[in-house]
Amino acid sequence: MNEGEPRAELCNRIKKELTGYRVFDRGRGTNLIYQIIIDEKGEAKSEDTAHPARGTYAFQTDIVIKNEKVPLVAIETKFGSLTTHDILTYSAKATRHKGIYPYLRYGLVAGNLQKIPNRLFVHNQGFDFAASLKDINDEHELKLIMMMVEEQVRDAEKLLGIMEKRRGARMFAHRVEVEI
Repeated sequence: MNEGEPRAELCNRIKKELTGYRVFDRGRGTNLIYQIIIDEKGEAKSEDTAHPARGTYAFQTDIVIKNEKVPLVAIETKFGSLTTHDILTYSAKATRHKGIYPYLRYGLVAGNLQKIPNRLFVHNQGFDFAASLKDINDEHELKLIMMMVEEQVRDAEKLLGIMEKRRGARMFAHRVEVEI
């Protein structure tokens, strides 16, 4: 099985269970802007912010969950090994994307791994969540991941709501939940 097959299976599961949102599997819908340049006229140089394309200040992600217009959750998938280089690269992408979309929740699902390696906790800068998926056919693991994804969508919507109203909030907490 190549890396794309379990990613597609995970994406299909998310599409099936997460109604009311648009879910994209690696393609045009998964490109997210990582940089906006202001030109000499003071105008933003981004050709199509609604449909960013690779090569125009956009990186492709593996899975993206959107409301009608904006990305709420991005998920990178890595099946097989998860190296320090992978973590540094994907985490840097997450940080760049979140600079443009500050409400975006960004995660990693690592397949064929018993647990998330400690190096993720040492080197992570941009991920909001991560999960290991030992077996793409394990219903219990998939349910846990779906619960986490649904929670991330809700969190993104809360953050987006705060930003749209520009009123701030009385409290904010970044919660860490661990299953060993």
